[in-house]
Amino acid sequence: MKTVCRIAALAAFFTGSAASAQQLAPSPTLDAIKARGHIECGVHLGLPGFSFANDKGEWTGLDVDYCKSLAAAVLGDATKVKFTPTSVQQRWAVLQSGQVDLLSRNTTITFSRNATLGVNFQGINFYEGQTFVVRTKAKVAAVKDLADATICVAAGSTEEKTAADWFRERNLKVTIVNFQKNDDAISAYDQGRCDAYTAGIGALAGQRIKFKDPNEHQILTEIISNDPQGPVTRWGDERWQLVVRWVLNGTIAAEALGVTSKNVEEMKAKSASSEVRRLLGAEGKFGQMMGLSDDWMFNAIKQVGNYGESYERTVGMGSALKLKRGANELWTKGGLLYSPPFQ
Repeated sequence: MKTVCRIAALAAFFTGSAASAQQLAPSPTLDAIKARGHIECGVHLGLPGFSFANDKGEWTGLDVDYCKSLAAAVLGDATKVKFTPTSVQQRWAVLQSGQVDLLSRNTTITFSRNATLGVNFQGINFYEGQTFVVRTKAKVAAVKDLADATICVAAGSTEEKTAADWFRERNLKVTIVNFQKNDDAISAYDQGRCDAYTAGIGALAGQRIKFKDPNEHQILTEIISNDPQGPVTRWGDERWQLVVRWVLNGTIAAEALGVTSKNVEEMKAKSASSEVRRLLGAEGKFGQMMGLSDDWMFNAIKQVGNYGESYERTVGMGSALKLKRGANELWTKGGLLYSPPFQ
């Protein structure tokens, strides 16, 4: 009996501690978002499939969809987000200064960035790998065939350092020409100033669309790096980081649990799965733990969809890029994608 009482007391203590922690941990970022009525999201200058604005200024892409999901979860409306285009060099200052609430723009997670830039990565929304685009007539079969070539790359990117390291470690000489803007590097390659352009394979699929004649260029299938990418926040404001992290997890969990934008209402009303019910706010009060409404993920999935839905329409087979899921498939289907449990 004493043991049972002690366990009950401990449970009450931790429940009370959790409630107190919530009260003692306000989120300046979340408060600012609710006051202004929209999320400020830093995105790429223009990368088809990931973050790209059309002639009407309407943004689409995998990274854009994530920001819309976040807006739906936080504000109940996926349209309550404004996009700030950022370059490779500008992105960190724009985030650190508070101009944006987060970055969602194909940014690679690295040790040095996490340790020295005052930023935290809140999960992985795309498993990227670096390779090269070359002219088909050059008949380049492997990366090593680029020895003595001139390679265009964006300055300050992980691709710049990775390419230099890869060729140096194999005693292969190349000339790497860096540009302050991705578009300038791509344009230089397209104009024939470089023999190759290097970036992530997903990014290359998007950039290839911009070439004067995409059919004259091929993307090598050999990958020279693993570059996981995901949303980035400033150090501090742990509650905001919690929200950013678990909205991403929620979109992945929804796909794994079979919850889609089309069946989310039925799943919330009828699912016998406790995890589904917690995800959609039918039980558990998970939203309240973060200072959100309990239908936070219901709104995100209803308005934007689960991860798989977003992937297919932005970069997958339903898009112009037609990228196979590969590593970005669920772990149960041979990929690397999974979410911690909603428990």
